[in-house]
Amino acid sequence: MPLTVAGQYPPSESSLNAKDGKPTYLIFYSDIEGGKMWCPHCRDVEGIVKSAFTGKSKPDGVITYIGPYSGWKNVPSHPARIKYGIKFVPTIIKLENGKEIARVEKPGILDSAGFEDFLCL
Repeated sequence: MPLTVAGQYPPSESSLNAKDGKPTYLIFYSDIEGGKMWCPHCRDVEGIVKSAFTGKSKPDGVITYIGPYSGWKNVPSHPARIKYGIKFVPTIIKLENGKEIARVEKPGILDSAGFEDFLCL
């Protein structure tokens, strides 16, 4: 796989199934509006995330977009907030057998050593 785009939230359950017993990483980004993600923090980490998940020996990552700004900002009932406890985008959740075992947000993605540990590289 390693990096796929599930598209609009919610991602399909089949896209989150573990491959070969390895974890799957669910990547939450803002929607693309006007040709770019509306969230500046998502844009800040986009290259790092793409690099971390692109290539044959890289982990499996699934990108899902949480929606437009108006449907996310100050909307406590957003389904991603309820099901996954997402408070900020970008957020990456590490899943094993469909269960969350770790998560990282922008500061953790920008910390190269910590991000490598999170990815188990």
